[in-house]
Amino acid sequence: MLGPAALLGLSVIARLALAAEPLQFPEDTPVAVQVSLWKPGMRSGLTQPVFHNFMAQVQFSGEPAVITCALRLPDIEGEIDPGQSAEIALRCTQPFRVAPGQPDFKLYAQGRPIGQGRLQATPLQQVMNAASAAASQP
Repeated sequence: MLGPAALLGLSVIARLALAAEPLQFPEDTPVAVQVSLWKPGMRSGLTQPVFHNFMAQVQFSGEPAVITCALRLPDIEGEIDPGQSAEIALRCTQPFRVAPGQPDFKLYAQGRPIGQGRLQATPLQQVMNAASAAASQP
């Protein structure tokens, strides 16, 4: 029989194992991110701005899959110029996952790297709750 200390230790290990699970996001779920677009140069980059609903390929750190996502700008008339950063939403065409502690991603257009990004920490908790609720529904 396990004592209270052993049970507490098992509880902590179980919570850590759950925390180590990748975050799952269903398709068409807006995800709050910060993106930076690169100017043309050594890492590739863009010569033109991107606009609302620009379709890009995204690869999260630690994940082999490259997924297609729309860059959803807060102002649908707005744009992001190369060399600029902005807070936007990603809306991906397929489900995806993000490894714990690896919220960074690379942006690609037509196979060329064009920028990088990171999931937003505060809205991420709200998104995680929504993603978990959606995944648990039949």
